[in-house]
Amino acid sequence: MRKILLTLILFIFATGTYAQDKKYSHWNDEWLHIKHPTIEVSYGITKTKLDGFSARFENVSLADIKLGFSNEIYEHRKEDFLKYVYPYFNFGNVSSDLDSREKTAGNLKSSSWRFGFGRKEGYPINLGGQFSILPYTSSTMTWTRLDMKSLPDSSNLTDMNRLLLYDKAFRFGSSWDGGLNINFTKNFAINAGYERANTYQRYLFWKQTGSMIVEEVGVGLIDEFVKSILHREPVAGSIVNFLLKNAYYFGVYQLRSKEMNWPFGGEAALNFDSFKFGFTVTF
Repeated sequence: MRKILLTLILFIFATGTYAQDKKYSHWNDEWLHIKHPTIEVSYGITKTKLDGFSARFENVSLADIKLGFSNEIYEHRKEDFLKYVYPYFNFGNVSSDLDSREKTAGNLKSSSWRFGFGRKEGYPINLGGQFSILPYTSSTMTWTRLDMKSLPDSSNLTDMNRLLLYDKAFRFGSSWDGGLNINFTKNFAINAGYERANTYQRYLFWKQTGSMIVEEVGVGLIDEFVKSILHREPVAGSIVNFLLKNAYYFGVYQLRSKEMNWPFGGEAALNFDSFKFGFTVTF
């Protein structure tokens, strides 16, 4: 429990608290009083990977729900650009049973339950009326319980021992996803994107904290660069924010897939790569 609380505190600090956002003071009253309950439901085609693992995982699919309060806030002045912010609680299942693709004999079947806390952000591009597109980036801290339905052959002790470090226990991890929300009205949107979720063998607080700080420093530098574009060309700024943030996260998560506490070393992470689609309802 202590580790979960420490991680949650770190997450709130790293991803930006409401108090930090209040330095753009003109929209404070709106932010405090107009929060919109939001539900996001997603389904994804997923592939499980573990660097250096010789056995093959069976195809799995993802079913996921996010619950939280979203808002569009003014980043600078009333006449300036808007930012979409959606902090949420996340719960989902990644399972062979959810996947309709043909099964292959000998592949390892699994089911993973996960929960976590995250934040989705982006700058909406208004296309007229209530129709808009939101290129978004989202990051989540997760706890995942892997339940293997089958294990590697007993002759392959290396693979079996590595997998048993994850099996039937909650493991800490993190995920990132990027994509597009297509908003037909203020209350309904469809979305599509790509997600990478990393699950770690063990939780090493100081190394993990250092890795997250390095990640957030990079995100902060991108934010400052993007804001200089947004002041001049809001649409271009939204697109550049989407491209730079997601390219950066992809690179960081690729490095962590081989060293879970990059740049401070660590074992390979268990990865879930998903192409997702779904819908969002805002009240």
